[in-house]
Amino acid sequence: MVERADPGRTGVRAGRVVGVLTALLAVASLVQSRGSYQQAVETIAALFGVDLGLSVTALFWANVALAAIARYTLCYVVGSLVGVAYDWLDDDSRVPVVVMIAVVAVVDGALAGLDTLSPLYATAYFLAWLPYLPVFAWLWDPDAGDDRSGPRRLGDSRDR
Repeated sequence: MVERADPGRTGVRAGRVVGVLTALLAVASLVQSRGSYQQAVETIAALFGVDLGLSVTALFWANVALAAIARYTLCYVVGSLVGVAYDWLDDDSRVPVVVMIAVVAVVDGALAGLDTLSPLYATAYFLAWLPYLPVFAWLWDPDAGDDRSGPRRLGDSRDR
């Protein structure tokens, strides 16, 4: 079976690259703020009289793991949506992809900057989206994108 090469799937692959990069950034920023996280959790638990059954360290590492998974998943989905939007626009140039990724990168960088209060992390999140463009261009083959290059879809009545 030949693997399909539509823009949505290409966007997923490029989004995975960005997902790995931003997951690493999320881990780095959380590890850097570990002390303040632990103090905040202990303060909140004491304020509400909650006995944390788990150690604060275990909660911290669970939070780090969930943040990394969330970042990877977010980039996976956004990458796919950019690819699908590119396909929907039916434009042969790469300009729409560049514009969409620029907007996503600016928004993600701004939100990361607000979250971490660090211009360095804001810039790093912005830059983490830039590899999407060459990966998408490298993987996207417009000639392989028609529906005959992959498995037959449910309800597809075309003859082969």
